[in-house]
Amino acid sequence: MSRTHAILFASLLLPACGSQEPTPPAPPQEEHKALQRAIQEPIDRARAVEDTLQKQQDSMQRTLDESDG
Repeated sequence: MSRTHAILFASLLLPACGSQEPTPPAPPQEEHKALQRAIQEPIDRARAVEDTLQKQQDSMQRTLDESDG
């Protein structure tokens, strides 16, 4: 192999060997579900509280409207 061929071969091989970072393994499916639950549960609780507060506000507004009428 000539020196030119060796340089050409090395210039083609080196970028393929060292430039890519290994991709991390995907977490198991159960971890996805646990993470989704950890995110979703507080949101669901907040929506339930919001709904309760909205019903209380609506009830108070009806009471005020009835007392004015």
